[in-house]
Amino acid sequence: MTFGHVKRVTQQVGGKTHTFRSLLEYRWAVWCEFRRQQGIIADWTYEDPDAVLRLVKGHHLNIKEYHPDFTILYPNGDYETEETKGYFPPKDFTTLKLAAEQYENPITLIFASTAKNPKSASIRAQIRRAERLEPHIKRIVWNANRDIFQKIKHLFDE
Repeated sequence: MTFGHVKRVTQQVGGKTHTFRSLLEYRWAVWCEFRRQQGIIADWTYEDPDAVLRLVKGHHLNIKEYHPDFTILYPNGDYETEETKGYFPPKDFTTLKLAAEQYENPITLIFASTAKNPKSASIRAQIRRAERLEPHIKRIVWNANRDIFQKIKHLFDE
């Protein structure tokens, strides 16, 4: 799904040029590269075609493909999925819940920011949806803008 107000960003990160679907994805890639350079992670890939997860959905065993935003490789050989979200619709909740149930790779869900008391019913519904997912995934980064990006903003080429 493409949203008209979300601008794609083409930038070089880690020696490779990527076209990210959003500024949030670009900034998260910079964070991934920073962690790689620090030795916290061994490597990362953006929309890796080899990391597609085949999810079994429903009673009729329908197969749904899930293409994670980021695949993280740790020095010990473990993998993790990191998924950025500017908008979190019900279908994405279902996809991430199925992925958590059917695969052992932990999932981190990342939001640029989340208002404490959102006025919009739509935003409140998205937050409740993410909260319902918390028991099934590794963690949620609720405010990456404040908690991560603010500290590394000097690394962004924007």
